[in-house]
Amino acid sequence: MFSLNAGIPNNPRRFALAAEVVEMHPVDRQIVEILQEQGRIPNVQLAERVGLSPPAVLERVRKLEEKGVITGYTALVDNKKVGMGTVSFVAVSLNLHQKDSIENFHEFVGACSSVRECYHIAGTDDYMLKVYTRDIDDYENFLLHSLTRIKGIDRVKTMFVLSTLKREIGVPIVESGCTESGRNGNGGKRNNRINGKSQSKGGGNG
Repeated sequence: MFSLNAGIPNNPRRFALAAEVVEMHPVDRQIVEILQEQGRIPNVQLAERVGLSPPAVLERVRKLEEKGVITGYTALVDNKKVGMGTVSFVAVSLNLHQKDSIENFHEFVGACSSVRECYHIAGTDDYMLKVYTRDIDDYENFLLHSLTRIKGIDRVKTMFVLSTLKREIGVPIVESGCTESGRNGNGGKRNNRINGKSQSKGGGNG
């Protein structure tokens, strides 16, 4: 799937606060968590979920939009059903780290509809692109006639997606991190350390 993003109307503070961490009330975190999963939930139902009146929730959502916490509402589209079934991650390295070369690349990425995401990364490569195309032939055309014709590109490495195991659109709001799952070679038990003490969960006998 890929997303079509409809941004919040002009907000002069949105970009100024982009790098700031906004302190949020637990209710606001709950609202954001729900909206990430159900962006079209009616305000009345959202208010019921968080235990507030609809006007109070509407005001909280408005403030979250103003602060730039909520940046838009998105429709998720099945890429295969719209004929864009080939997904690839493309690592790009530049040989000319000069202003003109970098700006040319940024302009290309911004104008190319096949490139849905672009990240400036650390490591041996400079950028990572997420590209949607119809098929392998379409990707080859994108590679040979669009991407590699940009001045300053030194190396391109393509990784095609075979299948998607997990794809979460939102970001962790309530808490972040990972929990253990499955067996860990200890008789089917998992140990969770809480306040320095080890507690066992699960069991080998089901």
